[in-house]
Amino acid sequence: MNNPLVYQAIGVLLVLFYIFLLVMCWKTWRPAHIVFSFLVFAGAVTFLIFAALVLKTHDAWRTHYEQHVVVIEQLRAENEQLLFGDLEVVQQTEDSIRSLRADLESAVVDRGRVWRECRPLKQVGEGEYLVRTVPFSQPEGVPASPSGIAEGTVLYAFTEQENQDGYRVPAHYLGEFTVVNATDSEVTLRSQLPMGPDQVKAAAQGNTSWVLYDTLPLDSHEAFAELDADERRMLGMDTERLREWMPNRYGLPEDEYQAMLERFQRFNREATDEDPPENLWMLVEFEKPHEIQVDSDVEQSLLDAGGRFFDSSGRALEVRLRRGDDGTVTFRQGDSTIFDKETGDRLVSDGIARQIQVLYRRNLHDFAFFFRNAYHRHQTLDLEIRRAQRDADIMTDLKSRAEEQMALLQRERSDLEHDLAGFQRELDDVTAYHEQLQARWRQTTQRLSELFRANNQMMNEITRLQFEMARQINQRLQQASAAKGAASQP
Repeated sequence: MNNPLVYQAIGVLLVLFYIFLLVMCWKTWRPAHIVFSFLVFAGAVTFLIFAALVLKTHDAWRTHYEQHVVVIEQLRAENEQLLFGDLEVVQQTEDSIRSLRADLESAVVDRGRVWRECRPLKQVGEGEYLVRTVPFSQPEGVPASPSGIAEGTVLYAFTEQENQDGYRVPAHYLGEFTVVNATDSEVTLRSQLPMGPDQVKAAAQGNTSWVLYDTLPLDSHEAFAELDADERRMLGMDTERLREWMPNRYGLPEDEYQAMLERFQRFNREATDEDPPENLWMLVEFEKPHEIQVDSDVEQSLLDAGGRFFDSSGRALEVRLRRGDDGTVTFRQGDSTIFDKETGDRLVSDGIARQIQVLYRRNLHDFAFFFRNAYHRHQTLDLEIRRAQRDADIMTDLKSRAEEQMALLQRERSDLEHDLAGFQRELDDVTAYHEQLQARWRQTTQRLSELFRANNQMMNEITRLQFEMARQINQRLQQASAAKGAASQP
């Protein structure tokens, strides 16, 4: 009955039937009655048609509205879940925007200020450069924001390059600089330490950009790690990806370069017996509920704490790192996490947790100390080189005398090599003769083995024939005895 043609046919039949009725009433009704009756019928039909169209339109829009209401509710629930996570569970299994924003703030809390896409304009003097701090990708006509860099600020400069994902990342360390002059859009930087040849070359490259840090980037384990879905923890990247992130720019020997990559790759992986104690961490599973105080009793800002984020016991001082509330982290039975080896051993010995696995983590680098220490080491090496040059001059005279002795020893060596060659020929002859004897001995042994097996086969065959002949003889004797007994009976 949902076929429109059926309803159309019924409508046509009703119209024809109504016309038939009007024709039959023509003799008794007045013309005005017939005309008005037809007009009423036509109006009713027209109203019915428009009412059907309105009902159909209303039904279509109501269906469309109900579908959109369902979609809007789903999107609203997804939006709330993305913002706040699943509010119906205590332990969140997926990250929300708020948790990710908190993680981002924790990740950059000690990063300091950064000015990216800075364009070096010119070299003012030796180790001194004029740099524009307005990002070169900023569209023309957009007012430049003040950089906020003051004179006397210490900045750490790197060149930038695009990585495989299209992001501009630091590429080459240029050094530690002091701001000697600053405006809203330009700064003049002077190197605090003499720049090396590779740094001068990198700074002089055209069509490049710099990135400036007021705090030298800190080393971290997570920067070169990925979340492993099976282990449900961060693990070091594979060696091939580490090669992309850390190319061998300074020509380290392959074995040293590979050993360095393995230290990054082994992050949070199983430790070995050769790993030192300071690189050992422990993955434990709690066997009973446990609480750990992570916030310090005193809340201090970074300036009040003298640049320290944690107190002597490792609890958070900086407000952005504090957990808040009572400042404790609660672990339930069955929860697992990673502690340093000393803390893990204490939890295991107290019966609070059990050891799952001992993990490896490399020592983090203090780059600020490393670069300054490298400079002082270079100075020390230069001094040692000058001392070595002086010693080399002294040794030159000794070398000439040693060469005379070497000539005498060389002649003696030639005589010994001649004797060695003769001994070697004799050894080759003896070895060849020994191999011939060994071959003949193996042939003889093999022949004796074949004869021994043949003799055993013949002996077995003779034994079988003897048993067969004895059986036949006994059988014939029995037959003869039986025949003789039969003949002697009457």
